Amino acid sequence: MADEKMIITIGREHGTMGEKIAEKLRRRFDLPFYDKTHLLRAVEGTNDYDELNAFFNDRKVNSLLYAIAMSENVRSNEVPFGIIKKVVGDTGGIVMDSCGNYLFRNRPNTIRIFLHADKKIRVNNLMTNLGITKERAKEEIENEDSKRYEFHKYYTGEIWGASKGYEICLDEGVLGIDGCVELILDYLKIRKLI
Repeated sequence: MADEKMIITIGREHGTMGEKIAEKLRRRFDLPFYDKTHLLRAVEGTNDYDELNAFFNDRKVNSLLYAIAMSENVRSNEVPFGIIKKVVGDTGGIVMDSCGNYLFRNRPNTIRIFLHADKKIRVNNLMTNLGITKERAKEEIENEDSKRYEFHKYYTGEIWGASKGYEICLDEGVLGIDGCVELILDYLKIRKLI
């Protein structure tokens, strides 16, 4: 039985089936799931909603303010990170993206995972699961990966996907969904979290 306070953070390249992997882990451990949508829903109707919504949706990274902030090494992560920590609280859960690997890096009972795969495999995953064209899938991958990179860099000062920011990096294209889940479970056993 998993410790109820366990947090699993998952960062991922677009098209790596991260949501399906997270869902299998969520069911296995009966953990809450926190992606952007679920975090916003958790604070809907509170004073935290506007701050967290801006954190996820303002896309400051494409603005002049982003350039100024980066040149002055200023990041406005304290308030939104505090909100996310409050939402996840002591219950633990699976935190998808949202700079979770950075946010919970020093927290006990946390593992930080990054999923990647060859671009051709990710394109095929998107085509199959979303029913979109090859060209649209390539475009989505470029756009989403770029946004995730810039978002992570802006709020953490770290390089998104760099191995030193995670405990385990898994190639979903090689391992598949079930292989990734199996390796994560093995890692949790080694860490004595299950």
